[in-house]
Amino acid sequence: MTTADVTSWVGETRYPETADFPVERGYIWTSCASVENGNPLFWDDGVAERLTGGPIAPPSTLSLWFRPHHWQPDQPAPRLPLQVHFDLKDALELPEAVMSDSEVAFHEPVRPGDVISTSQVLRSLSEPKTTKLGTGRFWVIDVPYRNQDGVLVGVETFTGFGYRRGEASGSAGASTGVSGEVVVAGADVATDLPARGAGQWVAGAVLHPDVRLGDRLPALVCDVSATTVVLGALATRDWRPMHHDRDFAIERNGAKDIFLNTPNQQAWLERFATDWTGPVGRLGRVRFRMRDSVYPGDTMTLTGVVDAVDVDDAGCGWASVAVELHAGGRLCTTASLRIALPLSPDDNPWRRTGDQWVP
Repeated sequence: MTTADVTSWVGETRYPETADFPVERGYIWTSCASVENGNPLFWDDGVAERLTGGPIAPPSTLSLWFRPHHWQPDQPAPRLPLQVHFDLKDALELPEAVMSDSEVAFHEPVRPGDVISTSQVLRSLSEPKTTKLGTGRFWVIDVPYRNQDGVLVGVETFTGFGYRRGEASGSAGASTGVSGEVVVAGADVATDLPARGAGQWVAGAVLHPDVRLGDRLPALVCDVSATTVVLGALATRDWRPMHHDRDFAIERNGAKDIFLNTPNQQAWLERFATDWTGPVGRLGRVRFRMRDSVYPGDTMTLTGVVDAVDVDDAGCGWASVAVELHAGGRLCTTASLRIALPLSPDDNPWRRTGDQWVP
């Protein structure tokens, strides 16, 4: 297959599919447990009824609901999530690939009983690039998600890099080691902003008028074990062996051990945000880049600073937070979180819908 053939895929809707199972609360709780997320919105039906009109799934679980079973009776071989990613590897004869960036916009909440449908759209394919991993191409894939009523519940965008290893690439693990190829979100965490400590807000009950540029969020620290990594992969229905098979991760991926997967890192970012905001805070958008891997034995620390505060044309209050995730003394992930906050004690961003919610 020629490069021109592959380029013709850009803009095409491929692999439309409907999930094999409805959204269910067991997986909601497993996902929360994997990152020790105690947000009462996901555990307490009374809180859920008051804020969102009934139970919802954590926004970070969006991709979970279309990930296929590892095995089922009428399936001769395991299906792969994000099949376009693997198609590109095969068509371009690039034996290795990593995900470098992920962005997701959250629209209507996902609720137990919903059945999610998706498709995959190749948005762009780069010219050949050389990084410390090797030589290959970047690609960007959009995955829109809709419920059984056709309502848009989210759009996830992945940036991948398929490559052939260079002689000096070494053991880079899951890090791309590049800059300038794709947008780096949240880099440098606004260290030049004025800091004012904890400000007027109280973590867990944050109001938009009390947030100031430069506010630093409470740090989140976790000692990562092999169980942390495997539970995160299980909770996100990610069966890829580099997240549970140490030999595969070392010999096939060039990593030093199994490592946290992409959707589980997103779940940690969500917990970091809502530990600060409390259950009324509503994630609108998460954008992050994985620069290095998080391994068992690492102490993982998430820190963040408010780098924008605004009210949009629909009257919704927002705070943007630049986040750094360090592990084992390494900067592993940078992120940008856009979070809706109540403008007053009576305001509830979760009640916004339609053109009143613009994430």
